[in-house]
Order: sequence, then structure tokens, then C-alpha cells
Amino acid sequence: MLVSVATEEEAIQLAQEVKQVHAEGGFEIRNWVSNSKRVIQALQEDRTEKKNLDATSEISQEKVLGMWWCTDSDTFTYKVGWNRYGQALLEGQYRPTKRDMLRVLMSMFDPLGLIAHFLMYLKIVLQEVWRSGIGWDDQINDVIYEKWQTWLAVLPQVERTSIPRCYFGGFTAANGDVQLHTFVDASDNGIAAACYLRSVHDGIVKCNLVAAKTRVAPLKFLSIPRLELQAALIGARLAQTVSAAITIPITCRVYWSDSQDVLFWIKSDHRRYSQFVAFRVSEILDTTEMCEWRYVPTNQNVADDGTKWKGLPDLTPLSRWFIGPQFLYYSEGNWPQTPKSTNTADLELRPSVMSHFLALNSLINVDEYSSWDRIIKVVALLHRFACNCKLKIQRKPKRIGPISNSEYKVAESYLLRQAQHETFPDEIVHLTRSQESVEPPISTIPKSSPLYRKSPWLDKSGILRMRGRITACDYATEDAKHPIILPRDHHTTKLIVSHYHQKFHHQNHETVINEIRQKFSIPHLRSTYTKVRNNCQRCKNDRAVPRVPIMADLPVARLDAFTRPFTHVGVDMFGPYEVVTGRRVEKLGVEVVHSLSTDSCIMALRNFISRRGKPRTFYSDRGTNFIGAKRVLQETECVVNEEKLMKEFVDTETSWTFLPPASPHMGGSWERLIGSVKKNLMAILPTRKLTDEVLRNLLTEIESTVNSRPLTHVPVDDDSAPALTPNHFLLGSSNGSKPLCNADDSGSALRQTWLLSQVQANRFWKRWVTDYLPEITRRTKWFMHTKPLEINDVVVIVDPKSPRNCWPKGRIINVQPGRDGQPRSATVRTATGIYERPATKLAVLDVRRET
Repeated sequence: MLVSVATEEEAIQLAQEVKQVHAEGGFEIRNWVSNSKRVIQALQEDRTEKKNLDATSEISQEKVLGMWWCTDSDTFTYKVGWNRYGQALLEGQYRPTKRDMLRVLMSMFDPLGLIAHFLMYLKIVLQEVWRSGIGWDDQINDVIYEKWQTWLAVLPQVERTSIPRCYFGGFTAANGDVQLHTFVDASDNGIAAACYLRSVHDGIVKCNLVAAKTRVAPLKFLSIPRLELQAALIGARLAQTVSAAITIPITCRVYWSDSQDVLFWIKSDHRRYSQFVAFRVSEILDTTEMCEWRYVPTNQNVADDGTKWKGLPDLTPLSRWFIGPQFLYYSEGNWPQTPKSTNTADLELRPSVMSHFLALNSLINVDEYSSWDRIIKVVALLHRFACNCKLKIQRKPKRIGPISNSEYKVAESYLLRQAQHETFPDEIVHLTRSQESVEPPISTIPKSSPLYRKSPWLDKSGILRMRGRITACDYATEDAKHPIILPRDHHTTKLIVSHYHQKFHHQNHETVINEIRQKFSIPHLRSTYTKVRNNCQRCKNDRAVPRVPIMADLPVARLDAFTRPFTHVGVDMFGPYEVVTGRRVEKLGVEVVHSLSTDSCIMALRNFISRRGKPRTFYSDRGTNFIGAKRVLQETECVVNEEKLMKEFVDTETSWTFLPPASPHMGGSWERLIGSVKKNLMAILPTRKLTDEVLRNLLTEIESTVNSRPLTHVPVDDDSAPALTPNHFLLGSSNGSKPLCNADDSGSALRQTWLLSQVQANRFWKRWVTDYLPEITRRTKWFMHTKPLEINDVVVIVDPKSPRNCWPKGRIINVQPGRDGQPRSATVRTATGIYERPATKLAVLDVRRET
């Protein structure tokens, strides 16, 4: 753990909190090191181990991130591995190999770049070794060996180098003005950047090196201005890293460079220059401001020490590399001023290319039209207007009446020429010149043109056509012999293809393609036609289908175990069936409901509650009789004869949940049972009309039959337990023939009977949980997640009872999400009203237009 704080009290408190947190996890933090003996003494008071660190003993040095920290003087130092690499090697007694030089360089770990100007020289020498082609285990030549000895002469000074750990010793930086100054420089050998913190407090200026970065120049040659720009980029990155790492608030940032070319590029429009300059200036301006860049003379640029060795480097603590240039200790008025800018406008400018082509002035913007017939009519009317203006000058009668076929052909020719001139201007120029000088005309367009293989030529109307090979056929039309060339991506081409697509009623796709080929030559016609079809709103509407969301989880009512049967009830009606009442034939529903009115529904519910008990929840569709029943049961005052019954029914514990309209799949459990009842009823229903008594008997028999169906797989082994049925919960067995127990008249037997019935019921519920729930846990359809419905989606409401073209369209104004957040139904506003429909009945229309 490495941390620095402002005061001794903060250090003691922080260390004690760290020790306490780690102690709670079973970790003991010890061997604390600090530049304050008071802090060490406070941290060693609670030590109980045998080897206590004496707080009064002097701590010499501690290794920190490759450097050495002298706690007494609170400075950073470096050590050279004399014993690791051999005294003879580091004293220059024999020539090293390329491997030895690289090993020595990489062993000098300097994460902050505090001695980067010293290590930079060895990097440059090692690059020269690389250029010379010397092998890894071959000794270096005389020239490089001489430079190696020059570097070794300075190496002993590294261990005597002492760099203060604290940026501003003597006062708190937070109380003064702190600035971040970054110097950048480049030479033929490499580039360098150095960051300094400058603080002013009560007139006292202090400046110290924070971090530095050096790089050798790339093997591929770069000009000095480009290297200077690369140095500016590295300086901007380094300053951003320093600003994000330190906690001292920076009030001002200044970037210094001795390259006027770089300063000119940064302060001008970088888009005018080459990609090398433009990209790097753009990144520099992402993290810096133009006004933050200033000029510094080369002799005052401290980054120059990292790129050029003017004698031996100075590693003393008061060298300008560690404390910054002298002018930073003066007021800002005495800092170097930017000289008059040198004319570098022509340096690194992006090459300009001038192209010449023939363009036809477009009177009509075809992109504003979506119909070929309409734009043809507009152009024909404009052409008539121009002709009438000429006829008026010539005092001739104007053209009036419906647009003639000749005017339509003129308008069509104009639009085709306009599309061709906008896409193939160079080809038309070549063909125009060749056809004026050669008879018959020949194609002289270059091979690089996309029309070269079509042998193009211009007809009398100036339309570009393909020279076909069926000229001798007397039965083919002129357009089929020489089809008109059209660009595939032009809007005019899309309008023509869309016109043919609509002409053949959005069907007969191969016929459409064949008809287009009779007159036009369009590259990749099938893909163009596919794009037109995909962009056709009618086709998108016809292809729209509901995006059914993934099958929802089962509701709580389906999984509520160990509760009384019919606690949760799904209600629905089917029928009607005719019965004989006296000499009359009447219709009535099942349960038995003698009409579909609200009163009959309420009485049927009362009959059900009397036999099965009061449910906790009712589920039903939005039938008017169910809605009326709920409203009447909740709002009507209790009648004298039914006061007790109504009070008992209208209980706060009973709720009624309505499913969205047209969503029978949400009530699939009881809808499936209704189907079973219908099948059984039709199987045993005689041809003659039934009486009410016979129908009730049939329904009772069917009820017993349906409740006897197995909920789980029927066991094959006779010794295994029988399949679980609904009657097990209602009657104690599948058909109610076996009693739950043998009971006598004694009270103890009755109590045992009651307990045994409870045990038997719990056994059935446990089997329901273990045998039945795994049968219904998997999804039978709708397995994938789909894009959910969203407000403002344009949808069509699917109605299987009506033709597709009659399905109403509308816009979603609200969605109703399920428990999983997936919208399961939505409210749609249509021209005829507002409807609520499930997601399975809503097909989202794609009303976006492709580009």
C-alpha cells in the first residue's frame, strides 16, 4: 500500500482504519514505513509479536516501484545492479553485446521518467545497434562502444541522484496557485516531453518535475516538423495522465514547444493539412486548448535535454531537468513571447484535386417525389409552360387540354437524361465527342468506366443506350434491342422500378423484372427491385405479423398450492343449447344459465359459490354479462331477501380480473376445459331436444368425467401410485368411490377421520407439486424474446373474422407490461375509437423509409 497525506494525524488515522478493516477479515498489516518517526511510533504501539520494529531506529531505504525511497530525507534514489551484471561490464572493461546493452537498459526501471533524459541516450545507442545489424551475442563496433563508454561515465551519478518525493516542501499547494507546464521537443534521434508543477504561495515560487516521457525516433524517416508534432501529441497525453492522477487542483495548464510549425498547425484549421498532421492536431485539441500552447526558445526548453546530449547530463537536484527552466520562477510577463509567425501555410497542406465534368442543370429535384407518374406529369406541365411562352412570343396558339403522349415522352426523356448526366458525366462527354467526329459512332469510353462492357451510345434524344446483339430481330421492339442504361442507385431508377411494381399489383415479381428488362438496362436489377419491395409501404403492411413476446410465466393463481379447490376461478360461457320447456324450445348456457343476461350470470355464480365455496379471485373475458355482474355485485344495495348472500359475496377478499379483449390464450386453462366439455357433450347429446332436467344430468356427468382426467402421466407399473386427477382434491380419489377412511360413531374416530383427511389432502398437494408442476414448467411455443411494443408504434389490429385489408390501423398510446416487464397488451387509438388488444393481435407496421 502506497499513500501520501498532508499531515501526520491524517496518516495515523488512515493507517489505523486500514489495520482495523483488514483485521476484521483475518489479515494483519504490519511493517509500516513512513518518513515520520511519530507515525511509525504510533503504528507500532499495539504490536505484540516478538520482532517489533523499533520506532527509534533509522530506516534507511525502501524499494518502491523499482526506485528506492529514503525515508530519512524523504527522497527517491536509484541503485545500479553492479553485482548482477558484473563490475567489469559496467566499468567498461570489455565490449558488451546487444543482449548485454538491452539487459542493462531494461533493468533501469523508471516509471515516472525522472531520469528519462539519462536513459534516452542509451535508447538511441541501442537503436543504432539495431540499425547496424549486429547479432544478439555479437560485440558492438568501435563507434558504438565509444558512445557506450560515454554513457557509463555518467552511470555512477545515478546512485548519487536524490529527488524529493514531495512536490512543494514547506507549504501546502492547495493554498497557492498551482500550474501544470509541459515542455515538448524532438530531434533526429527522438522525442521527449516533461511535465512540471509550478506553485506560487506568498510570492514564493516552487517548481518540480512530475513525470517525463521519451521515445526514440521511428526507423522510418520522419521530418523534424512531424517529429515535433508527435512530441506535442505525447506531451498532451502525458499532461492528461498527470492531471487525472494527482489530487492537487490545477488552475492553469501551459504547453511549451520550440517549433513554430507545430504552433501554427494547432492554431489553424487542421482539416487543410495532410492526414498525418490533421489526425494528430485533432487529438491534441481534444484534450487541450489553442490558447494553452506557447513558444519557448530552444535554449530554454528543458525537454531539449531528453533529445540532445550537450555534454554529460546534469543529475544534481538543482539541475533544470528536475526544477524546471529559470523563467518559470519569474512572473508571467517575463516568460518567453511568441515571435512573429513564419509563413508555413504551404507545409503539409492537403493536395488539392480539381475535376472537370459536364453537369446538366436540374430543374426538377427527383428526390422530392415518390411517384413516377406524378413527376412525369409535373415535368410535362413545365415543358408545356415553356413551349407556351415561346408560342406567345411567336404569336401562335397555346397548347391546352389534357397532356398528350408526345409531351409525356418528352418529359420521360428529360428525366432519363438528367439521371444519366448526374451519374455518367464523363462517359457522356466521351461519347458526344466521338459521335461528332466518327460516323457511324463508336464507343470510346475508358476501360475503367462501369459502362465499358455495355458498349454504350447516345441516341438522337441524347439518351444513353446499350448496344445490344439482337438488332437483326424484326419482332423485338427498339427499346428491347437497345435498352436505356440507368444507374442502380439513382432515385429516378427507384421510381421507375416502383412504378412497375405497383403496375403489377405488388405481385408477379418475375414478370416485373422481365418487363423492366424490355426497356431498361439496370445493373443488379434484382437487388434494386428487392430494395424497392422492402421499402414499399403496402408490401410492408401486407407482410406485417404480430411479434408475439416470449411466453409469460404462469400466474400465481396457477401455482397456488395447499389451498382450497376453486380458490381461483376462471369463468366463461359457451353455447347456447336448445332445451324443451313444456311445449316451448328455449336456449340456455352451461352452468346452467337460462339466458346471457347479467341476472342469469349472477345466479349462476351464486349457485357455484353455494356448492364450491367463495373464490378469492375471478378471471374472465370482457363479456358484457361479466362486466355487468361485477358492477351489480359491487354497487347494488343488498335486497331484503338476499341481504346475507350479497354481503357474503361482495367481500373485500374477492377480486375480479378481466383479461384484455381478443386474448383467449390468456385464459387457456379454462378455454381448454370448455373444449373438453363441448366434445363430451356433443358425443352423448341425442338428436332430439332435451329437457332442462336431462341437460343438467348430462352436464353433471360430463363434469365428473372431466375432473377424472389425469393431470400427470398414467403409470405403466401397476404397483406405482395412480395418476393425479382433479377429483383427488375434490373427492379424495379419481372417481370418488373409495372413502378417505373407515369411520364409526365414536368421537375419537371422527377426529382421526378429520386428521386423516388433512394428511391425505396434503399428500395430494405434494404430489401436485412434484408430479404436475414439472409437466407445465416448459414453454410450448413463443420461446424467443422479441422487440417489445412501444408507445407511438403504428400497428394493425389482427381480426381473423375480417379480411386483412379491412383490419383497422392505429397508433399505440399506452402499453400494459406483465410481471417480467414485457408488454403483453396495449391500448390503440384508431379512426373509430380506442381499443385494448393483446400483443398477439397487434402487428407493428414499419413506416420508416429506407435510404
